[in-house]
Amino acid sequence: MRSLFTWKKLALAGALCTGAWLAHASDAPDRQCRVPVDERGALPDRTAAISRMEQMSDACLKRLLFQCGDAANQRVMDLGSASTCSMGYEALLHKSFGGDFVAMLAWWRGERAARAPTP
Repeated sequence: MRSLFTWKKLALAGALCTGAWLAHASDAPDRQCRVPVDERGALPDRTAAISRMEQMSDACLKRLLFQCGDAANQRVMDLGSASTCSMGYEALLHKSFGGDFVAMLAWWRGERAARAPTP
């Protein structure tokens, strides 16, 4: 029983750190890009969390996707951050691309090419 309590505390700490990391992202020009948090528990219902994230603007979800990609390229992500990124990806896929993975991949490749530094 004690290990379950410890796991829940760690998950809550990870979720709080993830929220702070995303809320203070340096390239977020507006505060409307905060990831909605369910205050009822440390381990959110994935479907409900994705539904809340779909309320974010397309621009915020797209920015989140690139922030997650940058973070994953720089370090091993903790469980809370990886979970938030995964749910953000799902929200973007459904909201902005109607579930069409090929369309989202084409958009992502174009954006990645546009963001690449020129030699």
